[in-house]
Amino acid sequence: MMGDQLSVVAGKWRHRLVLTTALSVLALPVVGSQAGASEELTANMSTTDASRELAQASATHSFDIAPQMLADALALFGQQAGVQVSADGELVRGVETSGVSGEYQTEDALQRLLAGTGLTFRIATSGAITITGSAQSSANDGDVLAPVIVEANAISDDHAGAADRASSVYVTKKDLERRNPQDVKQVFGGESGVSVGGSVPLSQKVYVNGVEETNLAVSIDGARQNNKVFHHNGTTLIDPALLKAARVDPGVAPADVGPAALGGSIVYETVDVGDLLAPDRTLGGFAVASFDTNGGRFTNDLSSYGRAGDVELLGYFKWAKGDDFESGDGDQMPGTGSDLRSGLVKGAYEANDYHRFEVSAEQVRDNARRPYRANMSNLTNRNDPAERVYDLARRKFVFNYDTPTADGIWDPRVVMAYSESDLSVPSPDNSEGLSASYSGKVENDFNITDVDKITAGVDFYHDRSKYHDPNYSTDEVATNVGAYGQARLQPLDPLRLSFGLRGDRQAFEGIDGTEIDLDGVSGNASVAFDATGFLTLKAGYSNVWGGIALAESFLHNPSWDYSKGVKAVRAENYTTGFEAHYDGFTFSGDLFRGVFDNVRNPTYNGGPSLYSDFETRGYGFGVGYNWGAGFARLNYTDTEITVNGGSASSYDTQYLGAPLGRIFAFEVGHSFEDLNLRVGGTGEAALKNTDTQDAGGLALEAYEVVGLYAEYKPSGADFLTLRAEVNNLFDENYASRATYGQDFTTVEPLYEPGRSFLLQAKATF
Repeated sequence: MMGDQLSVVAGKWRHRLVLTTALSVLALPVVGSQAGASEELTANMSTTDASRELAQASATHSFDIAPQMLADALALFGQQAGVQVSADGELVRGVETSGVSGEYQTEDALQRLLAGTGLTFRIATSGAITITGSAQSSANDGDVLAPVIVEANAISDDHAGAADRASSVYVTKKDLERRNPQDVKQVFGGESGVSVGGSVPLSQKVYVNGVEETNLAVSIDGARQNNKVFHHNGTTLIDPALLKAARVDPGVAPADVGPAALGGSIVYETVDVGDLLAPDRTLGGFAVASFDTNGGRFTNDLSSYGRAGDVELLGYFKWAKGDDFESGDGDQMPGTGSDLRSGLVKGAYEANDYHRFEVSAEQVRDNARRPYRANMSNLTNRNDPAERVYDLARRKFVFNYDTPTADGIWDPRVVMAYSESDLSVPSPDNSEGLSASYSGKVENDFNITDVDKITAGVDFYHDRSKYHDPNYSTDEVATNVGAYGQARLQPLDPLRLSFGLRGDRQAFEGIDGTEIDLDGVSGNASVAFDATGFLTLKAGYSNVWGGIALAESFLHNPSWDYSKGVKAVRAENYTTGFEAHYDGFTFSGDLFRGVFDNVRNPTYNGGPSLYSDFETRGYGFGVGYNWGAGFARLNYTDTEITVNGGSASSYDTQYLGAPLGRIFAFEVGHSFEDLNLRVGGTGEAALKNTDTQDAGGLALEAYEVVGLYAEYKPSGADFLTLRAEVNNLFDENYASRATYGQDFTTVEPLYEPGRSFLLQAKATF
């Protein structure tokens, strides 16, 4: 019997892999006349110099640089890597390097070349490399200072290194390649300060230092996300395969991330052609096939992309299908099967190596039978059906204009976007909720010097929360216009300052036509001080006006009375901490506090004018070590949330935060370059949390979960990557700490998958 099942699975696997590969080959001509004409296209089309240099900055080269003075080594490095490298003469004077020899990506080689010098580097969007550093090298006395901080490996962030980024959590392209995330929870694997609740993508919510993402400014490719549809669903449905990077600003966020950054911000970026295609090629593509044993989920990814002169085009499609998974105790979890479709189309035109115009369209759709309340397995004191269909689709359409090579006073950016989350629940009411936003901004970076910048601009949004069923239709609307400025300055070599101000004017319209006009001012300030060659001190403060948040679509009551008015929310955030680097080791510590007043918290029967005040506070620390071919890091965050001055349950914290308590997280990785092998893993340990017991519920039980992976590129088949993972290695039966309802006796929580094995093959063409 088992042999028959394995035969069926193997047959499905072969069929899907062959089908995926065939479709990828057929899709490649989308951006050219035919795949076979690629050599002719290469002869007649040229990429821009900026694109060529940027690709060179992440390409693999052979290096042979002996120990010598760093100034001479950098000249050799530029020649061997084919990139432009610049450094201040005083910065590298008298500094020696141990050299670098072997086959490396440019970034990795430069990190080895600078190891022990106390210097860092940045890679501009043009691909040019600049050597920087606030620490003086101590080559004369033999001390080893800070290891290199690869800011270019974070994201294409023009403000990396600014004081307001000192506490930011970056998920880089390399992080995503290592973690191979199947959902947003795995995107932030190994990060104790960022928690994700829910074991099904449709019901997952992100929490930053205990604050739910609905109280953060969340954007994807610059498009504002206003995704508050149904409290039994997640808020931002994401396919991680589309991402190239993410940045989390916990607590204090700068003014230019957008309005209502009450508890910080999350910035997601999707992939571009330049992230995937080598500079000497005009066409490319990849096909991915994977199989997860727990639930029998097959996943297929297909992409085709190319460039013709100054024009780029990318197309991507993914589908995932599988059955319900089993929890750690072997029980099948109803309503947890996979039925996901996602797609991305992105086109760009870059004129005169300066003006870049980009348009993109994206959709992620989950359409499957889920538990009756999708974020929990069952509610034992109700006699509801076990499952029903949830059809959730998130869509976005974005236009971006910027000047990626600009470095002077004129460095503009324009964003125009539409995004929506549309949820249909056919049974029992044939109901539909829509949360949508038109948004945009026009801003300019005034690059006074390489390190001193002022960003100023205006932005707007027009948000709508709408509900419809055969009996009635309702909607709330809010329109906001804001103006902002953010200064990022370095008045002294060891001191970085960032401070900003924004003013917003909002017009709100309730279900009954009630109109409310209101306005507010927000401010923020951050400082980072390099106290020594290895120690940086940092602190931040923000006071943020958020206007009136729209109510959840599925809570709308056509009888709501707005005569009591609706208040605007305001939040204050305080952060302080340090970061130290020494001889490959990294140490960090943070304290944080967020105070939120008049957070709108309506209920169907209670009306639209209910509010909650809540507060999060806590601390965290981290330790890590980088040994060149690998790294290991451990971090810990202790978060407490109170609502209206008292202990809170997960019910009390809906749309506010989550009672997370104490969480450890770790990540480790190592590359065996001679074997073309990469291994590593992530893990999380949540300690028992009795805060929910103080609120009258059950304590949240402790758990430990570990995932490991191995990735191999066969010699002579550079186009192929094979990967094997084991997730939940010890078959722990647990619900993620941020998952709703596990502190109630009447709730059977949505448990995470038990032990599973993921097998994956990726072919790049």
